[in-house]
Amino acid sequence: MKKKVLKELILDLEQELIRLGYTKGSMNFYRRRWKMLLEFAGDLDELYYTEHLGLSFLENCFNILEKDLDGTLTQSEVQNLRVIRMLGDFQLQ
Repeated sequence: MKKKVLKELILDLEQELIRLGYTKGSMNFYRRRWKMLLEFAGDLDELYYTEHLGLSFLENCFNILEKDLDGTLTQSEVQNLRVIRMLGDFQLQ
């Protein structure tokens, strides 16, 4: 499987979500998180999405992994986790 550069992966996923009818509000949420992820990846000089990058982003920006293990995630944290899971799933297609 040929990897796509993170920015291209995000653009392709964005087009798919629009095609699927995601609302403007949902798209704005995803775009904000994708921007944060791109900045995080840039700070690490990462060009490609990897599971490790996604997990590092979640832990560093939202401290989600520890809370996920404890079962104490809020609804907004679950949404942040979904942003990353969606990228990974989409990359596998």
